[in-house]
Amino acid sequence: MDSSANATVKRTILDVIEYGSIYDVEKLDQLYADNMRIIRIGKDGKTSVMEKKDVLSFFSSKRAKNDEPLSKEAYFNHVEATDDKGHVIVTRVTKLFGNPEKSIYSICLAKNNEAWRIVKETVISV
Repeated sequence: MDSSANATVKRTILDVIEYGSIYDVEKLDQLYADNMRIIRIGKDGKTSVMEKKDVLSFFSSKRAKNDEPLSKEAYFNHVEATDDKGHVIVTRVTKLFGNPEKSIYSICLAKNNEAWRIVKETVISV
């Protein structure tokens, strides 16, 4: 594992948290790969899948409604990276859907053209 790659991957996730918390869709668009998908598993076990366009639309609607910013608090459980692939597990508590919800995020990243992009997130509500 390359510690400088680990630091860069962690910085990318911190940027996603920062921009996501204030619904900055333009910045999120740059950090998500075009084929990015989020798979969310709720406490009830039900699964939903969102494509990049759905995620950006969701955050855009929150911005349009002037929703309060999300918490930026995050606990990094695991960060690893090679030259072109990264994986991060982070635990967060946010009010993404109105009520505080603790979730564990497993995030896969890929590097292309010298920039890290998120390619997949698996989000498990706990």
